[in-house]
Amino acid sequence: MRLFWIGFGISFVISLGFPLAMWLSLPRETRPARWIQNCSPFSVFMLSAFPTAMGILTSTFFSLKASNVFAIASYGESWMFYVAIGALFFILAFASLIVLNDFTSRPVAPYILRKSVAMEAFRLEKHLRDAAKANENLPEGATPEQEAEYDTYRQLVQLSSFQSIFKRGNLVVLAYLGIAWAASMCCVFYFWYVAVLVLTNQPLPGKTPNKLLMVFILLVTWFPMRVHMDWYQNYFHSHTWLRDSHGFWLCIILAIASLFFVIFIINPDALVIFCTAFNTSVLAFIGLTGKFKPLWLRAVGDFLQSIPFTYFAAAYIIFLFVTAVIGLRVLRVD
Repeated sequence: MRLFWIGFGISFVISLGFPLAMWLSLPRETRPARWIQNCSPFSVFMLSAFPTAMGILTSTFFSLKASNVFAIASYGESWMFYVAIGALFFILAFASLIVLNDFTSRPVAPYILRKSVAMEAFRLEKHLRDAAKANENLPEGATPEQEAEYDTYRQLVQLSSFQSIFKRGNLVVLAYLGIAWAASMCCVFYFWYVAVLVLTNQPLPGKTPNKLLMVFILLVTWFPMRVHMDWYQNYFHSHTWLRDSHGFWLCIILAIASLFFVIFIINPDALVIFCTAFNTSVLAFIGLTGKFKPLWLRAVGDFLQSIPFTYFAAAYIIFLFVTAVIGLRVLRVD
């Protein structure tokens, strides 16, 4: 249990950097609570499902026999061990580049900008968002003048290089990139760890397979939250916001690959099967709805952004409590 709380606590404290950076960096007239509320991958996932998943993974990895992936004897051939370690460092380095590219290759939002340019971006953002709400044909049917405003806004809120990050970025950028990088490294390590367990065909003690699947289930909750964040930040100035979310689609592939490896090592009980089916159904619904009924997603997003912050915070606390209880329950069933 101590290992669970160590993994949970470290992840939770790191993730607190995002909302704290929001409160410290943004003027009150820009309503930081609105951005915290509508950046659910950072404000909900990173402060509930993710630390719970890391607590379970930490406890599982350091338990007896569960960390044999770093023992040469587990591979049968020493060369396989060195290949596996090399692969780990390679995918970690590659994932680091993807995290940076995911941030620099697309418009984000005014909250990443220093005050000297942020206020103009906030003014444009409000104007364009209000126009999109008043006219459902926007941004597809924009006039040339409106297109010029869209271009100006996108140029302001996209930091496409290290130079622009250091010149125009604020404290939120450091928190955003740091937390995104840390979370990505943990997810990539989980993928590698499960793949190596499959590769070495190690006997896993007790309920270890179920714990690994529970980690997967918790990590998958990131997907609907990322969709909501991308929608909120981009729907009013780009009608291809979901299609252009490259990091989102890449992570779907990673999730499918992780599930493929997990299936090899697990025989889940009824509760885990239900949770897996539920998360998979939600993911499939979002993908199909985004393709055939995008206005449905817009309606859901409008509802989520309209919730008062007090109710949002209450819902987050409930979600945190539920995921923490699930994690502790999984750890106790041995």
